[in-house]
Amino acid sequence: MADIDRLLEVIRGRDAKTVGLQFPVGLRTKAVELAQEIEARTGVACIVSADPSFGACDVAEMPVDLVVHLGHAPMPHLRYDRVFFHDLGSPPLRDMKFVDAALPLLPKRVGLLTTYQFREWLPAIAKYLQEKGHDVFVGPPDKRVAYAGQLLGCDYHTATVIEKDVDGYLYVGTGDFHPLGVAILVPDKPVIIADPERGEARDLKEVRDRILRQRHAAIARARDAETFGIIVSRKVGQDRSGLADDLKALAAKHDRRATIFLMDLVSPELLMGYRVDAWVNTACPRIAIEDILQYKQPILTPQEFEVVLGERDWKDYVFDEIRAY
Repeated sequence: MADIDRLLEVIRGRDAKTVGLQFPVGLRTKAVELAQEIEARTGVACIVSADPSFGACDVAEMPVDLVVHLGHAPMPHLRYDRVFFHDLGSPPLRDMKFVDAALPLLPKRVGLLTTYQFREWLPAIAKYLQEKGHDVFVGPPDKRVAYAGQLLGCDYHTATVIEKDVDGYLYVGTGDFHPLGVAILVPDKPVIIADPERGEARDLKEVRDRILRQRHAAIARARDAETFGIIVSRKVGQDRSGLADDLKALAAKHDRRATIFLMDLVSPELLMGYRVDAWVNTACPRIAIEDILQYKQPILTPQEFEVVLGERDWKDYVFDEIRAY
């Protein structure tokens, strides 16, 4: 584990007797080893949170003196109590083959994007692209994003803030979801993924078009719904209870019924049996997009709910974001 001595120093400095460890799924293989090493070298008692961790919006509540959250950067606008974000850094950048694969797909003016995991690579990649003749732009962070060029699955500020300066985007990462929001929010500019694990590049257009067809189908299925369940998350960075109240009032305006459901972990199994015709998700935007096929009823974003009620036209469709103002 990177910089374990720094972590042990923090634990001792805060005089913690009990420490909670929270890992994203991809780092769970490190959990037992790290807990044992901390206990052996500091004498503290460690507890590992076995609940899934989705980001810095989702810090575990644990009966400990200090929670150590790994794999994510803190959100600047949130105040965390007794939480230390252990910075794991980025893996070594061994070569630029995956960037080379993207070069034929890129316009001259490129916006560079990534996630927390690969953030330290951006300066070297930007320099490399400039040497290849590209003008490179990296958007500054906002209140919810810690690093320039960083995307969250619910915040695309670093892309949209440079929209007028670029003709397309290069996303450095392994999945589709984070750059998908950019491809929908900025539909007239290509979003190219440079995948360092596969060593290849791909255009996100086909994925974007497929997801938009799914969203259109969900809206169509929900148009005749009379009873809606509005999902609200208890997670500190996902709680949009005010928005849920507004959506409930909007439903009443259109003679539809709506009930608010408060949850920590949002999953289709926990929502089975409730007599609703469609769900509206105000928790992590990823839920309605990636988990849509797991729900028997349509599951909508807040903006899609507005389309269903006639408050928004489909041509004004936007990707759901959680933003701090």
